[in-house]
Amino acid sequence: MAPFAQERPCIHVSLGAGTEAALYRWVQIGAEEEGVPCQLVEEEGADLVALAYAAAQSSRFNIGVAVGEAQVVLHEMHMPPAQPVLVFNFSDQPDYFCRLMGSNAARMIVRKPFRFEDEPAPFANGDEEKSVAIEAAPLAAPKPPTADLAPDPAEIAHLVALVVRKLQERGIR
Repeated sequence: MAPFAQERPCIHVSLGAGTEAALYRWVQIGAEEEGVPCQLVEEEGADLVALAYAAAQSSRFNIGVAVGEAQVVLHEMHMPPAQPVLVFNFSDQPDYFCRLMGSNAARMIVRKPFRFEDEPAPFANGDEEKSVAIEAAPLAAPKPPTADLAPDPAEIAHLVALVVRKLQERGIR
């Protein structure tokens, strides 16, 4: 790894023992969709939470991700070592969960809310675009004011006095 001062800021990603290297690429895709780069780092350990914490400690963004065969973990350096920020367990679709975790790691940096699932597809039937007609509701005629809404002169005088007092407190006359 490059010296800390020369390394570009990025999210550090660590792979657990026996984990496919292709899953790192999915974490990287998710993070780069949000505009944040990733870097694969080698950390020692078998526990994914510990790997993610170690990756966070070595990252200039203080964010680390660890990917295992059935779990992906997001950690932040200022959190307690045994308390990760987010954990996704998966039995199928590891690429989906790794991409989602990469996106969430980047969202932590750019201060956006986490995503827990993909946004719905814009169209239900495959890739075909269909025009959707949006009908506007007819505008209702405005209601005439009722006698109950007549201003009370005493309330108006009280509000004016409050505004004048605040302006005088601030030096505006």
